[in-house]
Amino acid sequence: MAALAAVVAAFVVLTIPPRRLALHEDPSDGSVPGIIHVHSTRSDGSSTPDDIAAAARRAGLRFVVFTDHGDATRAPDAPAYRNGVLCIDAVEISTTGGHYIALDMPAAPYPLAGDPRGVVDDVHRLGGFGIVAHPDSPKDQLQWKDFTVPFDAIEAINLDTGWRRWVQQARGSTLGARDRWSAGMRLLAALLDYPFRPPEVVASLTSPRGRDLGIERTLDAEMLHRRIVTTAGADAHAKLGMRGDPGESTFSIPIPGYEQTFRTLSVHASLDQQLTGEATRDSQIIVRAIRAGHLYSVMDGVATPAAFFLTATNASGTAHGGDQLGPGGPVAVHVRSNAPAAFTTTLWNGATAIGGDHHESDFTVTVPAGPAAYWVGIRATPERGGALWLRSNPIFVGVHEPSVGRVPTAPPRSARALFDGTTADGWHVEHDSTSVGALDRVVGTDGPELRLRYGLSAGLGAGPYVALVYDVPAGALVGNRVTMTLRAQQPMRISVQLRSGSNGGADRWQRSIYVATENEQRSIEFTDLTPVGATATARPVLSTIRSVLFVVDTTNTKPGASGRLWLRSAALAY
Repeated sequence: MAALAAVVAAFVVLTIPPRRLALHEDPSDGSVPGIIHVHSTRSDGSSTPDDIAAAARRAGLRFVVFTDHGDATRAPDAPAYRNGVLCIDAVEISTTGGHYIALDMPAAPYPLAGDPRGVVDDVHRLGGFGIVAHPDSPKDQLQWKDFTVPFDAIEAINLDTGWRRWVQQARGSTLGARDRWSAGMRLLAALLDYPFRPPEVVASLTSPRGRDLGIERTLDAEMLHRRIVTTAGADAHAKLGMRGDPGESTFSIPIPGYEQTFRTLSVHASLDQQLTGEATRDSQIIVRAIRAGHLYSVMDGVATPAAFFLTATNASGTAHGGDQLGPGGPVAVHVRSNAPAAFTTTLWNGATAIGGDHHESDFTVTVPAGPAAYWVGIRATPERGGALWLRSNPIFVGVHEPSVGRVPTAPPRSARALFDGTTADGWHVEHDSTSVGALDRVVGTDGPELRLRYGLSAGLGAGPYVALVYDVPAGALVGNRVTMTLRAQQPMRISVQLRSGSNGGADRWQRSIYVATENEQRSIEFTDLTPVGATATARPVLSTIRSVLFVVDTTNTKPGASGRLWLRSAALAY
């Protein structure tokens, strides 16, 4: 035992990361440190909000944004000071293309889930601010799939992703035995070193974010076209599942703890006014800073406390990180920080480094006029793993906000009516064995309509659904989109689907749409449809399509719910 203890001690001495650097404070920084993306016992975390707030206070944080998993139908808790820390309630929503955090939003009238574009659209409609969580996670269900969706913000740093990468390498079937062994030893070292320097160990598992990472290049290039706020996510659960994720595993180990996580990573918010001590008002101040991108993210497990300043000035004025700067000729970008001289500061325009590497604490780079997204990354020395210590938000020059509303569709040149009020031929209702549905042809205030009455089963086993279905004659599906005018008894989201009938199969492709309580026209391009489960082709082959479906299911409707849906018109269009 003594020999084993000596071997372990020697191993720890050889592998433990350097103690984090203690930096001189700069009172002029004025930012407020906090953390975003924290889970409590309300979902798959290990502690209550009160205990988590106490851990945040011990770590020196001023605010915590809770992001317990849910479908956004639960009303968020009112902002509150717990143990001197401002606690703000948000929700992490699961979509078919990754996870999305919704902040500053009331309870949704129906479950938010399904395709990511629909969830992003719903969060905007409800006035919320959305953050893509762990976009480059090695776990497929967590990885964000579509960067063309107009999300508001994205986690450029996520602690959960860091250790998952090492686990993936240790198990990787495509890697050589030496690489797998090296990754496995890295994880073993982290486990043995953790009790001695927890923040440093957690920070060391966050792999250096090389510019060759495809997902990061995509993000930085996308910033040249639209404004995107970047932030860091702790993704704190205070437990690691022995098999799978924390919420999926019966057995777990309580590391990294909340306090240790909060000493590893922080988000610094630059506020437009001082905090008052009144929770509701202070929450508004913090959320305004997050929405504006007045943030920078710091790996405190490498060095702390950070101080950072970024401005860009041209003839039109001066802007700070997260801001838009109007056109006005050449731009002078000014950077100041308390980074150690050995750290490397790089100014980026999207995915392109400009002005060379810097080691001075205060410098200015003048760049030509033109569209740009100027942001700063500061890296630690190779001896400290080369980790990204600090990442700023961009200053956007000539870059516009994304369009979050419905994109107008050109009027169809020609159309083939599926329902025009004269007949309900070809229409019927389908549902699972435990749900009920009925179809009526009625006369509304605007003329004849089809009315779907639905009642979803409260049971989940059979996959409750009710669908309004039009059977397409063979070879009759024409055009490039389906248009419809419809309304519902209450706001809801349904799935519009095409179903094939080729080779005896029943492949389906879908896109969800929002349905209001007043008649509104919708149009769905066939090229926007995505597969439902496994399909023979990624896109529908129109010659094989035999049905158009308007589906109410438990993706966006609660089990046991009932209601009515009216279809005023529907057509296949060019």
